[in-house]
Amino acid sequence: MEGINGKRMLVSLLLASFFGAGCAYGTSTAQIPGFTVTMPYLETIFYARLLMGVIIGLAGGVVLLKGAVKNAAVRGAIIGAVCSISISFYGGAAIFIAAGIVYGIITDVVATKLSGKKK
Repeated sequence: MEGINGKRMLVSLLLASFFGAGCAYGTSTAQIPGFTVTMPYLETIFYARLLMGVIIGLAGGVVLLKGAVKNAAVRGAIIGAVCSISISFYGGAAIFIAAGIVYGIITDVVATKLSGKKK
């Protein structure tokens, strides 16, 4: 079993923090019917995105498909969707899950490319 790839974890956390802040800001300015924006909810959105980054950082050795980029895209989409479910219960489920899939793909592909081991 390999140890944690520090570079991969750093890239994943930095991207997830950026996406989390952007997602929380976007939510604070959006009009979602039947939904009132609160600070605890915005914090939940940020931490859900940060959790996505941690999981992607740890998932570097998980292989679902052949090909590093294809594997990273599918793995990131799954992780992004799963981590977004928790923030979608109060409204805006479709947009939160769709954004999580996109953010997960971007985060995992970039982390995979930047942390690849040189032969």
